[in-house]
Amino acid sequence: MKSLVFIESPLQLLNAYEAIEKFSIKKYEIVVRLSNIPQNDEHIQYVIDKLNIQNINYITIGIENRNFIDYLQLFYYKYIYEISKDIDKIFIGNYNSGFLNLIIQKTEKEKIILLDDGAKTIDIQKKFTDLDNYNLFTMYDFKANKNQEIVKNNFLRLQNNLQKLKINQEQILFLGLKLSEIEIVTEKYYIEQIIKITSFYKDKKIVYISHRGEDKAKLEKLQNIQNLEVLQLDYPVELYGLYNEEIPYQVASFYSTALLTMKNIYGIEAEGFMFNFKESEYKKLIQNVYDYYGKYFKVQDLNA
Repeated sequence: MKSLVFIESPLQLLNAYEAIEKFSIKKYEIVVRLSNIPQNDEHIQYVIDKLNIQNINYITIGIENRNFIDYLQLFYYKYIYEISKDIDKIFIGNYNSGFLNLIIQKTEKEKIILLDDGAKTIDIQKKFTDLDNYNLFTMYDFKANKNQEIVKNNFLRLQNNLQKLKINQEQILFLGLKLSEIEIVTEKYYIEQIIKITSFYKDKKIVYISHRGEDKAKLEKLQNIQNLEVLQLDYPVELYGLYNEEIPYQVASFYSTALLTMKNIYGIEAEGFMFNFKESEYKKLIQNVYDYYGKYFKVQDLNA
């Protein structure tokens, strides 16, 4: 029987790549929803090309100006017909996606497996109950609800593609976030926090990996910080070891999902940094992430 996979981001695609191996899927189709956001769509294509992922079909639904006609594209693109036939499993990359929820509503619950969608997966699992849940393929260590199956993603397929990497003991890989761009904090506050972090790691060289949604003007300001090198990757950071012969001994960030993915894939140390998010509308989600991270690695508060 055939499996269908629906993804919208580079991380979801990487998780789908792992799921195909983990579940021993021989016949599948991956439906890639492009959003017309260049950085997101380009990173997806980098993953496809670098990992030689097959059986891809593209559908474009822009992030803005979406309407009912956009949603109908998906259904007239044969999937409702296929779902009603010989489909074994359906992997969903973004549980909160409006158009992917239309797929969920038309599918038997037993066929659906949710893929990790960053730190949002923590919040999703917290909201699930014994009566209302879906199966998960996840890197997180969750306790399953009643009638829920949780399969662990250890990124073994990607690890098998890696050559032995030299560990650079003098470098820290810091993963940037678009916190000021989405107004969780101000740009001034964000830069102040980065300066504090560079002082914390004063004896190390910090390579700042920018988030694909960060503002270029902000990145130029960060580049002027002593002991900080800003690097804009053309690919998801999880593929870092496929493009480089060495890797920093530690990864750090505020609450980037890649803290966990990099720790799991490369076996390097991870460290998180708190910031003031108490006024943010996302404060509950952010706190849930920090609570989870605190179980697995150190989370520093330089503002205490």
